[in-house]
Amino acid sequence: MPGFWRVTAIYGLALILIDALLLIASDITFRSSAGAIYSACLFASLLVPALVAGISFGRFTGRAAAPSVSWRFAAWFATIQGGLMALLLWLAMQDLLAEESDGIVILGVVLFVYTGFALLISRYFFSHGARQAVRTRATH
Repeated sequence: MPGFWRVTAIYGLALILIDALLLIASDITFRSSAGAIYSACLFASLLVPALVAGISFGRFTGRAAAPSVSWRFAAWFATIQGGLMALLLWLAMQDLLAEESDGIVILGVVLFVYTGFALLISRYFFSHGARQAVRTRATH
């Protein structure tokens, strides 16, 4: 895949920036009891890095991503997101894992659902970003 590490680095940087904003938003929502804002931020933490990586891919290659390439990048991005979420859930759920016999099953189900959403969202927004980059490049 052309520009794999470059696109991965762009994805990582965008992920770090959006997660920093997520932390700021979570501090605000805990004080105001606005859980919808936090949910929107979780969605944005999946959407924005994939979109930015797609734009980077489109600019680097000068073409839209083929469906197979989009699925490969989406699987890689979902793996990154799933790994980070597994680490965060494991740290946050220590009490639940110690007290509940089904704690690991709950962790696994939440992680599976989150990673599935990450795969689908990353696939769509990566290819969308690549198409947008090609369109804007063609007009200039």
